[in-house]
Amino acid sequence: MQEILGMHMQGCDSQTAVSILGQAVLKSARIIEYASDFPFAVGVHISCVPNQEVTRTGMAYAFTALPDTKNSYPITIYENDVTTAESMAWRAQYPEYNNSNLETQGVLNVQGEGFVFVSKSHPVIDLLRANKDVLNADIDTQPLIDDQWLKVTKQVMSTCCSQIKTKVLNKVGTCDLSNVSVQISRLDGPWKQMLENDALFKSIPEHLTVSADQPQEEAEILLWEKEQKRKREEFTATYHAILNKQRSFCVRFELEFDLIPQVLP
Repeated sequence: MQEILGMHMQGCDSQTAVSILGQAVLKSARIIEYASDFPFAVGVHISCVPNQEVTRTGMAYAFTALPDTKNSYPITIYENDVTTAESMAWRAQYPEYNNSNLETQGVLNVQGEGFVFVSKSHPVIDLLRANKDVLNADIDTQPLIDDQWLKVTKQVMSTCCSQIKTKVLNKVGTCDLSNVSVQISRLDGPWKQMLENDALFKSIPEHLTVSADQPQEEAEILLWEKEQKRKREEFTATYHAILNKQRSFCVRFELEFDLIPQVLP
């Protein structure tokens, strides 16, 4: 792991390393090669990659693979926003803040009041400070409570948080690389469902799916019924063999990411 994380791993224990990977910034994802011997198309979820390929049914996947396909031509399935460098600089300054805790971390809510107390190190305070001329208000003129807290109206807090999320956090795209997983799904239905004219049904030999007309002669009818019974038995055996056949999907992919610097104790 130290070879993967490089300088970020120096002096890290395993718990810290997992924490660092849990806040990685994904820059790009590329499929190096994949192979599928499923007779139908499959959709692939990669836990750390946004699902940007949408099917006609509205399902979204990191990418999809055609039936019985081998592909060794690299495919880029995700690239981060061009503002990643700017966003990473923001992350380096505020590593503890993300989309889910921006409005709660370093914020004291006051029930029944139209304001909250915000830590002086919160990014909203720096945003207000940087825009004091536009707002015609200087946050630094406000009294500092307990050398830590500044009073900000809830409306201003909400507006600032929305701006930070839109302009920065939504473009950073942090993801958890400490536990990467891959999951595949059948595109057109459940794994073991066979409907007429679907991909699985078409893999049944045609002579088992086409019915012959019943003859008129009594002697021929007996032979026809015997043949129909044999075909039904063969169809049932083939049906179960197709549904229960072991198949495989293999994929090799490459992730380019940045790690947010953390101050180690």
